[in-house]
Amino acid sequence: MMVRRFAVWLCLVAFAAASAFAASGDDFYERLYNRGLAQFNEGNYAGATSSLRIAAFGLVDDIARFETAQVYLALAAMRLHREKDARGSALRLVDAERVERRYASLALPEPLRKEFEDLARTLLTPEQLAQLHGGGATATPQPQSRRAPPPAPTPVPAPAPKTITIPPPVIVPAPQPQSQPPAQPKPTQPQPQSARNVETLLADADRAVTAGDLAAARSLYRGIVDAPQLTHANALRAAEGAYRSRDFATAVRAFQRAGSIGKGEEQYHYYYAVALYETGLYAEAKRELRAALPYIEVTPDVARYQTKIEGAIE
Repeated sequence: MMVRRFAVWLCLVAFAAASAFAASGDDFYERLYNRGLAQFNEGNYAGATSSLRIAAFGLVDDIARFETAQVYLALAAMRLHREKDARGSALRLVDAERVERRYASLALPEPLRKEFEDLARTLLTPEQLAQLHGGGATATPQPQSRRAPPPAPTPVPAPAPKTITIPPPVIVPAPQPQSQPPAQPKPTQPQPQSARNVETLLADADRAVTAGDLAAARSLYRGIVDAPQLTHANALRAAEGAYRSRDFATAVRAFQRAGSIGKGEEQYHYYYAVALYETGLYAEAKRELRAALPYIEVTPDVARYQTKIEGAIE
């Protein structure tokens, strides 16, 4: 009888511990969300950007707060003169509207809503604006995980990533006997991939991650990282997306293309540390973890990776 009671007690303790762990994760992202809004209202736009990016990652199931975070991120980016970051946040909001329409009912201060509306008209295409204001087809909501996507999703055929069209080599005919040599056609130069095209690919890849289509997301992020021209901001977006889709090798390449991680971007040091650890680059992972820890909260997930990285034998 005592053994049975002890077993029941152990089950109750385990259930309580699991519930507490889940709550702690939710509380962490909610605290970051509230901190980011407060930082924005104080004029600390770099701090608000850092807090709200992490908060949005953890609140992806809460469409209203996810979209609110993207509005504030877009406005903060413009006040920091980062137009591409602002466009990325606006596109994420449009993608969220395809899952569930919440933008019209967001509890935004009227001056900020008007400022974002004016900004959206300069950043989005007419089709995207129509989606934001209720036009277009509504996607069926998909069940999503608050944490990282499941480790072994059902493979889904990946859409073919958009690639750069490289013209075939120009074949010059052999010269014919004549009084004057024929004019030689000039070889056509490959055209670099446009920044707009990269933005579109990033939006498609982010949408695939949100829908749990990891195979498609990984293929798209790899194509983005291989683009001949990639801005610092877009490389960081690709790195974060590859991290979220658990394609750590691609995440490492994206961080390498992004170059130095600057002020207000310190949370990326943690993503980079995890990607380096998972690809066996332990010394570099320790370096990036040390750079990240002063700027992030040590949640159970962070603590678990901290133990792994610091204990790795180089």
